[in-house]
Amino acid sequence: MPSPTRAFLDVAARYGEVDPFDVEAVQRWFSETLPTLPPDTIEEILEELLRHDGASDRQLPAPVYPKDAPLPSLSSSPPAPFPWLASTWREMLVRLAGRTKGS
Repeated sequence: MPSPTRAFLDVAARYGEVDPFDVEAVQRWFSETLPTLPPDTIEEILEELLRHDGASDRQLPAPVYPKDAPLPSLSSSPPAPFPWLASTWREMLVRLAGRTKGS
C-alpha cells in the first residue's frame, strides 16, 4: 500500500521546513531540494516514508451490505479526481532510491 499523503507533508515540514499546508511548496521541495540532499539523508527520508505505508494496527470490521439493498453499479458512481500530487511521488522515490544505491 502506498504511503499516505500526510507522511509526505510531514517529511517536507520536518526535513525542509516547508509549510505542510502549502502543497505546491511541498511538491517543489520534493522535486527540487530533496535530490540535492546528501545520500544518507535521502535514504533516511525514504525509510521514513516506507514506514508509513498506510498499514494500521487496528483491525477493521468486515464491510456489511444490507441484503435487500441493490448494489450500486460502477457507472452510477461519481468519477474520482486523479491524485496528481501523489502520482509523481512514486516515480521520484524510485529515482531517489536509485541515486542512493549508486553512491
